[in-house]
Amino acid sequence: MDSKKRMMFILEEDYYFITIKILSILKALECDKKPFEDYRKLGIIFEFIKNEDNMSFLEKLLSYSSNDIFDNERAIKIFCDSRLEVSVIKRVLFFLDKQEIIVLARNKKNCNIDVNLKGTTELDELIDLGVLNEDLQRCRNIKRLLPRIRSLKLDTLQKKIFGYDEVSKWED
Repeated sequence: MDSKKRMMFILEEDYYFITIKILSILKALECDKKPFEDYRKLGIIFEFIKNEDNMSFLEKLLSYSSNDIFDNERAIKIFCDSRLEVSVIKRVLFFLDKQEIIVLARNKKNCNIDVNLKGTTELDELIDLGVLNEDLQRCRNIKRLLPRIRSLKLDTLQKKIFGYDEVSKWED
């Protein structure tokens, strides 16, 4: 029975894995100073920081180099996966808010939920130990590629990464 459980385990669906990735994103984007506007964008960022292949694919998408049919399929998969992740990310954010690690605030101007990171010693200890170095570096690369990612609207972010025509096709 124990080996069956190990075979059925998927790291990307583990709440600890998702929590660490979200905290890394918020820390790298300095969300303790200014809020991360619209938590739904976390799904897109989460998909790209999962592994190094996705990061290099993001650079390719943003450079507007010619995409073949396989790149288009991969972009569709990443987009769909990011949309599916939002519900799990929302649950993790509510848990982190309850634990007083983050603050969720309603943004009346843009009609969305913003995320502020509180300074916690546990997160600082993880950073000092170097546990989050790889994730933080990937998030900083995303920040370098998309400098205003923290305040971009979700639609604008999708258009920049996936292209306007493709996203509107997928959403219909």
